Amino acid sequence: MRDTDQEQPYVAYLRAKKLDALCTELRKRSKLPGIRANISLAEAFGEECAAIGPSIDPLLKEMIELDPDFAPGDTDWEFIPLCAVYGVGARACKDPKARKVVVPILYEAADDLRFRVRDAVPQVLANIGALDGDAWVRELGNFTDGYVYAVAALKALMEDRFLNAIHDSETACLRLDECFTLAREAPRSAERYPGMKALVDALGKAPGIMAVRFGTPVFELMKKWATVKEPMLREAIEKNLKGSRVEGRFRDEIRGVFAAIDASAPVRRDPTTYVGKTRGRGKRK
Repeated sequence: MRDTDQEQPYVAYLRAKKLDALCTELRKRSKLPGIRANISLAEAFGEECAAIGPSIDPLLKEMIELDPDFAPGDTDWEFIPLCAVYGVGARACKDPKARKVVVPILYEAADDLRFRVRDAVPQVLANIGALDGDAWVRELGNFTDGYVYAVAALKALMEDRFLNAIHDSETACLRLDECFTLAREAPRSAERYPGMKALVDALGKAPGIMAVRFGTPVFELMKKWATVKEPMLREAIEKNLKGSRVEGRFRDEIRGVFAAIDASAPVRRDPTTYVGKTRGRGKRK
């Protein structure tokens, strides 16, 4: 617990497990509705939950499961499940036994209708990963079976505190490959889904960031992915090859990926025989 929070009323309500009073106090200090929620308070709340221990878990479950109709997004009520996400994350950071228990909770929160709740999940996953390293990378295999869940996993893997704790590059690359395969095998209709768009956006960033940590294995994956025909996925691969963090250190590897992209590009029409679109000559209506 932080010293600045010792006299705060929410701490007493949390310890006493008085949910109504706790929610009222947290909502007052949430900074919502507004541009940014009071994340420092959410983190302090999580630290207090970790100090209390397993007895706080039922209360956190009740908070995180508040129905969006009762606790809608972009209101001060959204702060309640957001705090609960930080609470279960802090519990898992302090108590290794809680780590497997929180996986299904965070999985469900990754698909929450409230975007601030969803956005908290990758941060919490990264916090646990910073402590559990390779073991947590294996747990992230539970998140690569759906678009929004894969986005949470990729965003967590983009955090330096998590990346620096990973030594098993093979499993980390496997998670990356699973996310790309999920996008590649998506039906064409899924391109309109917000979750699919978010996944493609994450695939345009995560491999490049992970390549700085793991080097050649990630570039080899990108070479393999270069054979896809979907333009948005090809563009996502190319986005990872631009930026000072990779360009200065991996010039040869980047050239290899671009070569694979060029080699697998669709064959263009012969300009000497292609006459372009022709004017329609049917009857005018």
